[in-house]
Amino acid sequence: MLDVIINIIILIVSLIVVIKAADVFIENISLIGTALGVSQIVLGVTAAAIGTSLPEFGSALLAIINHSSHMGVGIVIGSNIWNVVGIFGITATITGCVKADKKSLNRDGLVAIITGVILIGVMILSAKFTNPLDLSKGEIGIISSNIPIIFGSLIMVFFYLYYFKVLIRDQKKSLDNFKKKSDKIIDNKQEIILSSSCNENNNINELEVKKEKLRSKNVILVILSISALAIACDFLIDSATELAHIMGIPETIMALFTLSIGTSIPELVVTLSSAMKGLYDLSLGTVFGSVTFNILIPIGLLSFYDPIHIETLSLYFDTPVMILSIVVAIVLFKLNNRELNRISGLFLIGLYIVYAYVRIFFLGGM
Repeated sequence: MLDVIINIIILIVSLIVVIKAADVFIENISLIGTALGVSQIVLGVTAAAIGTSLPEFGSALLAIINHSSHMGVGIVIGSNIWNVVGIFGITATITGCVKADKKSLNRDGLVAIITGVILIGVMILSAKFTNPLDLSKGEIGIISSNIPIIFGSLIMVFFYLYYFKVLIRDQKKSLDNFKKKSDKIIDNKQEIILSSSCNENNNINELEVKKEKLRSKNVILVILSISALAIACDFLIDSATELAHIMGIPETIMALFTLSIGTSIPELVVTLSSAMKGLYDLSLGTVFGSVTFNILIPIGLLSFYDPIHIETLSLYFDTPVMILSIVVAIVLFKLNNRELNRISGLFLIGLYIVYAYVRIFFLGGM
């Protein structure tokens, strides 16, 4: 009993440190980027796309390094399912409405679906070059670093780089369109708004001037935060693995639910607060962007480092559920004029509960 309590405390503390370290890292790396003259658009897209996903990435990375790759894959897939149905569901239920821009919904939603399909393709291709697919076995086998997995990993990484490039391009277009609209003054009301915007821009410029000097403090905080992130993720994975062994819970189940939900807290906070402030593009981009990053970068990059074990259910059940959840969320948005209301939110939460119940109590660690 004492071992359980100690490991639960370590898991909770590690999770808090992971989330805080990721926040400090992104904040200070952005300041360093500004000081080095990196475009604010690039920094903004980077922070939005990668920042909230660092806890999942760090946890998946340490799991694979510790040769618990099935747990790492479970964190990625479980986090993505929770991000879409859990976070969207909670946000829509609390706020009453989550809106989606047509372009963002079509672009980010479609990319998230394609990413899931690529993951299944890589799993199947890799499995064909290892052990035969057998649902009666707990594992498919090892995805070894052979030509098929290297090819699949390259597709994942290059696809994300292309998507990242598209995000930056669209961000620049949006900024240019905003500037053009700001130049068209129709009445006094718009003049007041424009005047206010100019003052805000001046304040931003002044702030950027103050940040132009590279400060050693920011560099030190980046080094400390990334070190803390690595150490805390190591403790997080170790404590979760130990708890799974003590309590007789399959490691994949621990990863799919406990770790995936815990490491997704930043996405929940950003999505909920953004929706409450009316920043719907940010809330939508945070969820779908996180789904895309979580799959393409951790699994794509780390496949080069170490052979990856994948459980049969991750391929046959969890990943299809992940893709289905994305499709369902997009359909709900489109059916209600690109909005999620409370009914839709409750439906998504119910969908997650059904998935969790079936996965834990019916399928378990098959």
